[in-house]
Amino acid sequence: MFNRSTKYFVLVVINIVVVTVLFMGKDKNSDVFDTDYVIDLLDNNKQLERQIEDLSAENKFLETSGDDIQRQIMQTRAMIDSNVENLEQCRNEQSSAIALAERQATERRKLLTSQSFNAEECSDNAVQVSFLTKQMASLKTQLENANTKSRHLNTENQLLQVQLAKVNDGEEAVEEEQKVLQEIIQELEQDLLGDIYIKQIYTTPTYCQPPRFSELVCVQRLLVRPQFSKKPFTDVQTKLTNPKGKVIGKFSFDSSKAKLINFPFPENTEQPAGEYTVTFVVNDQTLVEKIVLKH
Repeated sequence: MFNRSTKYFVLVVINIVVVTVLFMGKDKNSDVFDTDYVIDLLDNNKQLERQIEDLSAENKFLETSGDDIQRQIMQTRAMIDSNVENLEQCRNEQSSAIALAERQATERRKLLTSQSFNAEECSDNAVQVSFLTKQMASLKTQLENANTKSRHLNTENQLLQVQLAKVNDGEEAVEEEQKVLQEIIQELEQDLLGDIYIKQIYTTPTYCQPPRFSELVCVQRLLVRPQFSKKPFTDVQTKLTNPKGKVIGKFSFDSSKAKLINFPFPENTEQPAGEYTVTFVVNDQTLVEKIVLKH
């Protein structure tokens, strides 16, 4: 718009100049036409047109430069805004750093009031390393004490386990003994309540010179010791017979006094070998035991 207005203005000025010259020429000499003067005016017109074009080009350049300058201004404002944000962040970080430094200074003052540090421990890193080292040493001591206590407890636990095993073995032995005693008690109760019988019989024969035949036996005496299931309340009558039914000996004795019975055999008399019968009559019961005599 500015370019077109300037061009129109220049052309109007040229036209006014030409018209003025023409009128002035007529007043001077109306019959004479100055050609050189017109040519000069045309040349001047062309020069003015070229100047107008140059001015238009310069105007476009200025307009383009103005747009570039406007973009640069916007970029500069954006950079200024960004720098303002960065400055604000920097100020915040600076404030945080100052607060951290103040806290560290406070902590150092606290540590200095409780402990003394050398020159190397004045820096923050040295203080932290020293503190952590002492803490690790304390923890190591606590760990060693805990390990020692754990080993001691393990030893005590092992001893307790051994004692517990002994107690368990003892309990098992006691239970087994109680079981045996219970069986004995039951057996004694049965013996007391039931009929009398021979629990065991002990025999000791005394042999003389062996005979010529194996069917015979030479015996000097036979010792017999019976064990009854309960104490008899009557006298005991006993008898010994050989395999052929011949009576070798017969006795009657007080059960509370006699414990061993001696059956003597006839001297120099050979008896048949085999099963001999010992008969006991006690508490109105007849009890029989077999004894084998042979060389």
